Amino acid sequence: MRKSSSSYSNSRNQHTQVNFHHRFMFLLVIFGLFISVIFGFLYYYQIYEHKHYNTLSETNRIKYITTLPTRGNIYDRNGKLLANNLPMYSLDINIEDVKNSDQLISLLKKHIKISNKEIEKFNDRKKKSKAKIVTLKNHLTDSEVAELLAVRHNYSGFQISGSLLRNYNYSKEMSHVLGTVGYVDESDIENYKGDKYQNAKFVGKTGLEKFYNDPLYGNPGFEIVEVDVKGRHLRRIDQKKALVGDDLSITIDANLQSFAYEEMKNYKGAIVALNPKNGEILTLLSMPAFPSNSILWKNKDIEKNEDISSSPLFNRATNGLYSPASTIKPLLGLLSLQEKKNPYRMMYAGPHFSLPNSERKYRDWKKEGHGYVDLNRAIVQSCDVYFYQLAYDIGIDKISNFLQQFFIGQKTGVDMPTEASGINPSKEWKMKNIGYSWTHGETVITGIGQGYMLTTPLQMAFFTSIIANKGEVNRPSLILNKKVNNESLSEMINTSGLLESDWDYIIDSMYDVVNEQNGTAYWSIRNKKNNIAGKTGTVQVYELPQDIDRDDIEDVPVNLKDHSLFVGFAPVDNPEIVVAAVVENVGGGSKYAAPIAMKIINKYFKLNAETQ
Repeated sequence: MRKSSSSYSNSRNQHTQVNFHHRFMFLLVIFGLFISVIFGFLYYYQIYEHKHYNTLSETNRIKYITTLPTRGNIYDRNGKLLANNLPMYSLDINIEDVKNSDQLISLLKKHIKISNKEIEKFNDRKKKSKAKIVTLKNHLTDSEVAELLAVRHNYSGFQISGSLLRNYNYSKEMSHVLGTVGYVDESDIENYKGDKYQNAKFVGKTGLEKFYNDPLYGNPGFEIVEVDVKGRHLRRIDQKKALVGDDLSITIDANLQSFAYEEMKNYKGAIVALNPKNGEILTLLSMPAFPSNSILWKNKDIEKNEDISSSPLFNRATNGLYSPASTIKPLLGLLSLQEKKNPYRMMYAGPHFSLPNSERKYRDWKKEGHGYVDLNRAIVQSCDVYFYQLAYDIGIDKISNFLQQFFIGQKTGVDMPTEASGINPSKEWKMKNIGYSWTHGETVITGIGQGYMLTTPLQMAFFTSIIANKGEVNRPSLILNKKVNNESLSEMINTSGLLESDWDYIIDSMYDVVNEQNGTAYWSIRNKKNNIAGKTGTVQVYELPQDIDRDDIEDVPVNLKDHSLFVGFAPVDNPEIVVAAVVENVGGGSKYAAPIAMKIINKYFKLNAETQ
């Protein structure tokens, strides 16, 4: 029994050992297979796919890039291209990717020329802008682009970007009306809000470029790309294309604008020409002008190109304030007709006017006086004494209220970013702004458009268009298609209370200014074929003592010489064009402004005849 029991025990132990051995070998095989698989994966990913996965794991990033839109073009009324875009390459720094921009710039200076001024502007933009990418250098040459691309793999944080540079085909002639674009700076943050301008480089700064920046700018797109540690694009993951800005067709006639520029080339002042039937501005010129292309983009100081003392950047056409002088006399004549004063009543106009119980003399421009005149002759000969008396009789309250209908002292609403309102003086205005009561003497000089009254050349053209159209006008506009973003830019204005015969009387008198031998513009405007009506004006820029006559002064400094003014329209029976001309510091209106305005009117009709 003991023997058999021992034999059974040995047999069981042997069986257990065999099972254990089998299980151990099975586990060993499984473990070996597991290790083999691991080593296989390691070999595959570390050796075979090393390049691909090393890039993905260590150096790749997903990058969101804003793609800037192409700015819309600007055309004149006849389809002539005024503003477009030319390609430009820039060196940009991604300030998020660069820990030390100064160090990167020092390295890049070894390859291309980067001026201290460009570095200063970069640092200034970097401080003021919220953009992630800041431009260091514009206008890269082909060789500079090639050099930077060749060393791009050595540096991270910079990129070469292609953009479109604004180009003006009438650089000086259109400099004020088109305006300019420029780099986004701190002053633009309030004007250009929203995501569309987040990474904008250039926006409208002045003129139509600024007023219509939103439709011209377009809408940016984006690209989502995969980049390596050097910033190189590996693949595009997603994109949305930028939307091109709207083209703008404006009312300006480029040929007429260029002609006006040539006529005013040697003068300071402004020319405004518009169509009284619809308010479309045909010419809006301010002189001196500035070369918008070279000054904006080549970092040249304006002092090197223009005489800064003559304020070439200032738009005299919409913001220059001048006394309207005798150009206001037709409006005073209309007011007298509204007041039912007899226009045929003759009045003796001597060399000066005096208020009752006053020794103060208000001189006439004509030293010996005009003799007996009625309203027509007073307008034709520009008799100051007649209008001194008329203004005194009517009073400043009625004058101010009447002139308000013609937008004296009010903005015209033209589609420009800035416009001066001028001054339509009154008792309330003087007390509020100067703190003194109104005097009769101030009423007297208001009658000849002097004193506190100030208007812009655009306002002069505007109130003349109201006369030309006998009370009905459209507000001046620079947009040809009348609507941008479904917003109407035109409205009708109606001045009431005057008879048709009243308008005819004043218009006939303005016609006589040009076409009657005793008219102040008769000898200045020799070409009478287009039936021009108008009114001259002379702005005195300083006041003389009572005992000194202006004609006795010799060698008057240029800056103290009179301004020359003229407003006119043609043809008188069916006006198509109104012109206001201001020539600074040259003398009387009949000598300078009237001939220039006449040439512009005649040029307008010649151009129209050529296109028909």
